[in-house]
Amino acid sequence: MKLVEAEQTGPIEGEEAIITPPRPLHRRVSVSLLFTFCVLVGLVITIYTVFPPRHHALVGDAVANHRAATRAAGDDRDAAPVWDLANPTAGELRAWAIAVVGRDAPLPPPALAVIGARRGDVDDDAIVRVRAGADEVTFAVAQAHGVMPGDGEHDDGDLHAFAWRVRGYQCVVVGPAATAARWRPLVLTPAGS
Repeated sequence: MKLVEAEQTGPIEGEEAIITPPRPLHRRVSVSLLFTFCVLVGLVITIYTVFPPRHHALVGDAVANHRAATRAAGDDRDAAPVWDLANPTAGELRAWAIAVVGRDAPLPPPALAVIGARRGDVDDDAIVRVRAGADEVTFAVAQAHGVMPGDGEHDDGDLHAFAWRVRGYQCVVVGPAATAARWRPLVLTPAGS
């Protein structure tokens, strides 16, 4: 009687060797291709479902800054935005905007009183709070990188936003929806674009 060792591979004495043909080449390639395709599709779907779209990021930043400044003007002084410039002159605002956004960045018309200016939260955007008649509105401008949304209007509760493009920049102005017909012409003059 013979002993069979545990490390021994292959057929045991007295058994026929089982020979399997190799997997066909086209089957190996198709399985690999199918696996790669499933991983890529899953990755793209995950990105689009997990990360928010950025095509209205500047509008969202302008609305958030407008709400924060409006709360600060009311009773909630803790939420007051910290301005990089408070009550700047037209020259100070232009010099600051060149440093933050770029040389030809459109700004609000010089006839409007500027309350404050600060760097925004989206890719080097400038947030400028101005007084347009009896209303305070928020003006945001950023360089248009890639595909940016075109002109449009957006409602966010009691706020109304106008977005437009000019000379490679994306601009947004946000103010109270109830008085939009009153402040819009003051902010969207040819001098401001």
